[in-house]
Amino acid sequence: MKNSLQAMSLPALIRRWHSLDDRNLWALLVGLVALYLMLISMLTQPPDVVLNLVLVMGGALLVLHDPPAGWQPRPGRIGRWVGVALLVAMLWFGQRLMNSVFPSSLLPLLAGMALALLAAPASKLRPFLPSLSVLALLPVVRAVDSLTPLGPLSVATAWLTQQILMLGGTTAEQVGTLVKLQGGGVIVSGACAGLNILLQLLLVAVIFAMAFPMRHRWHNGLMIVVAPLIGMVVNGMRITLLALLITSSLPNRQWWFDFFHDHWGSLLFSGLGMQLFVWLYLYWMARQVAALGTR
Repeated sequence: MKNSLQAMSLPALIRRWHSLDDRNLWALLVGLVALYLMLISMLTQPPDVVLNLVLVMGGALLVLHDPPAGWQPRPGRIGRWVGVALLVAMLWFGQRLMNSVFPSSLLPLLAGMALALLAAPASKLRPFLPSLSVLALLPVVRAVDSLTPLGPLSVATAWLTQQILMLGGTTAEQVGTLVKLQGGGVIVSGACAGLNILLQLLLVAVIFAMAFPMRHRWHNGLMIVVAPLIGMVVNGMRITLLALLITSSLPNRQWWFDFFHDHWGSLLFSGLGMQLFVWLYLYWMARQVAALGTR
């Protein structure tokens, strides 16, 4: 016990801190900034927005090129102060902007620019451009989410739900955004249209295309088109489940309906859609590798 207390004494901590090189300190700063963004997002945003943040931050790390051996951050004179100023601005406005829809989506990009400037001069930021591009996808997704009319997507989702129900042997009728079943029905509107799931899978597709590009560009383009289609099918399965729940005789059906109708339950279907997309992507890449091996 005495030895452990000595190991955690202030002089020991100071010596351990001085033993860290600039690269480790920069990596520690990256982790602290990411943790800060995650915490304020979880405290102020709905779960689907938090998931989008996780996707872009994870994608930014995924597409970041591995630095050469012995690399150390060497910011420029002006860039060092600009990076510090951007970090201070991000921390200062973080909690205030998180209550705003679009401005809060700019914070990860602001933090990424600050961290890049603290790692290299402005003239040598090319290795960080893929990561900054991924972080820039977050405000794009937020803008698309707020500006896209949901009417056509709601009608298409209602039609798809009706088709899934019919394939499962359940009689259903679709009238616009309404799916009628014997004993009840569901109206597809708002978040039920599944735009969030489509955008999340589109994010994953773009990140995979940047991190693991396929042999031909049109293959990546095709996967980017397929991703939202998978999201639409998965969301149709979710609405089908809601329709079956609301017309069932389960004693706790309302609880299950609310669970899958709200954000947390829908995230399960987002995860299912992502798993299907990753499986399809890896399967396609494996076929390309096998084709190259037979030549």
